[in-house]
Amino acid sequence: GWYRQAEQQARAQGDQSAIGQALRGQARIYLDTVNPSQAEDLLSEALHLSDGQADREAQARLLELMAENRLNLGHPAEAEAFQAEAQALRAEGPGQAELAVRVMLRTGQLDQARRVLEKRAQAERQDPVLRPRAHRETLLLLALILVFQGEGEAAYHRAIEGTERGEALASPFITAVGKMRQGHGWLLRDAERGYAEACRCYRDAIRRSETLAVPRLKVEAYWGLCRAHGFRGAIDAAERAAERGLALARAAGDEWIATLILVSLGAGYMIAGQYEKAAAHLVRARNGFHECGDTYGQAVARLWQCLLWLETDDPTRLARGLDDLLHHAREHRYDFLFTRATLLGPPNPRRLAPLLLYARDQRHAPQYAKQRLADLGLAQIQHHPGYQLHVQTLGSFRAWRGAALNEHEIEAQDWHRENARLLFLLLITYRDAMLDREQIAEMLWPGLDQETALRDFKVALSTLYKALEPGRKRGAPSAYVQRDGSLYGLRPEADLWLDVDAFERAVAAGDAQIEAAPATGIARYREALNLYAGDYLQEYPFEDWCSEERARLRSLYVGAADQLARALIERAQWSEAIEVCQAILAYDDCWEQAYRLMMTAYARLGNRAQLLRTYRRCEARLREELDVAPSPRTLALYKRLSQES
Repeated sequence: GWYRQAEQQARAQGDQSAIGQALRGQARIYLDTVNPSQAEDLLSEALHLSDGQADREAQARLLELMAENRLNLGHPAEAEAFQAEAQALRAEGPGQAELAVRVMLRTGQLDQARRVLEKRAQAERQDPVLRPRAHRETLLLLALILVFQGEGEAAYHRAIEGTERGEALASPFITAVGKMRQGHGWLLRDAERGYAEACRCYRDAIRRSETLAVPRLKVEAYWGLCRAHGFRGAIDAAERAAERGLALARAAGDEWIATLILVSLGAGYMIAGQYEKAAAHLVRARNGFHECGDTYGQAVARLWQCLLWLETDDPTRLARGLDDLLHHAREHRYDFLFTRATLLGPPNPRRLAPLLLYARDQRHAPQYAKQRLADLGLAQIQHHPGYQLHVQTLGSFRAWRGAALNEHEIEAQDWHRENARLLFLLLITYRDAMLDREQIAEMLWPGLDQETALRDFKVALSTLYKALEPGRKRGAPSAYVQRDGSLYGLRPEADLWLDVDAFERAVAAGDAQIEAAPATGIARYREALNLYAGDYLQEYPFEDWCSEERARLRSLYVGAADQLARALIERAQWSEAIEVCQAILAYDDCWEQAYRLMMTAYARLGNRAQLLRTYRRCEARLREELDVAPSPRTLALYKRLSQES
């Protein structure tokens, strides 16, 4: 309002220099709120008035403002031309650094932009900027690049730091942008809370923008809501957010962020299985990113298109699309698109494994595809359903298809038949072997005649395939169960996370590290104990085929817990040592070593009463269970500790 009054007075007086200053002031308001269509005419007139004036610095600043505005309009080449003209006007010194980074961001030069911003952020921590730069704030730009590259945790912390900087500068605009960037980080960093926290951040940013009366600020928040809802499966909410965001983006003339909304909505349709809508939006998104010169956006849009063509059996388009996608990713170093969850890519990178398998097997940049599969730990994989199977067998049996935001637990009704679940658990138990179907039938249904048992096996196997891989095409090989004649077993290369395997790895790591690196060994033992949620397949206590494995794993657990308790005693961590010993006794209440360690811990804590109770409990349990007295070692320790306390 003040700038407009200044413009009116300057025009009345015919003061061209003052008119230019007033126009430039108004344009900066629109630039700081990213409203390029409003700024364009103001800057054009101000540039016209500046022609022939002696103040070359003022003219250079106008050219830089015009460059920034052309970037906001989605024309990076024109922006660079204006920037070059501004540099030519100056006798010395670099161009506007913020603009250069934003050109990199909007043209897909993510690594280069990140390096510049990280260096600048380090410098600004030593010498803080004392006035706000709105959406150009270093840390907030860096946060956006980090979520594009799939580094949600780092992005979230940069957004928090940037938000705090905005609050310190008393800049509500920067603070609102910081809230949106926090939302982006939440979507990648926490599968449980991320969606709700991100939506809260986006809505907070919208409220702040309404207080500031800057409608353009809401565009990124609506983009975030579109992405959050769409990737969660709430497609109606995603559509509403996209509609609002697109209207604001187009009113402001910002085609780049409008295209971000389009690709996010197209991906949401893809996740929801609405393939026709997905195809239409992804075509528009790819064309939009091409017009803006954004190679990263083009790669993301092409990635979703390739997933769509793979899903809908369109090999002709898929072949062309894969060549283009993999070339783009390799040339511009977008490898992370295939190995990390990014803001614009699939929430679970395992979704891309079938695409990489197709590329490898059909000779589309096969070496590149093989390397990306190796990055995922799937170098030997032959078949993949697009998710990792997670299986919990310690304690209550549970299984999930996938382990990211859209994971799906296989519920009791999904198994359809108990026999299918039993067959799967048998294969898990004998995961390192191949079993003959007659052997399987004998173990699972020992009372049935052979013909009936084999019939039940066939039905159970068919049902098992459907439970594990509901999208598997008829006649296609299973990604998890392999067959060799009449032999069946789990594929050794299958993308399967099994708690028993993780438990055994943690115990082995603890054993290897406890002497050389005690702190690391203790951490690994703790990890193992946390994984042991109960006995192996405790819901099947009378099944002979899993009893031996149950006993083996219980023994391994007690041994690891014993080692952990000893290490804790050596480090005077008395309370935790007592907790670990109590956990041991819950599984084996005749484990004398646990009683001895507990007595030592209670004595060091000065708790004579618990010392006595622990010895009495040891004495009673050994008498009841084994009809023996405590060993001389236990008795001697008790007497010594009693005298000391």
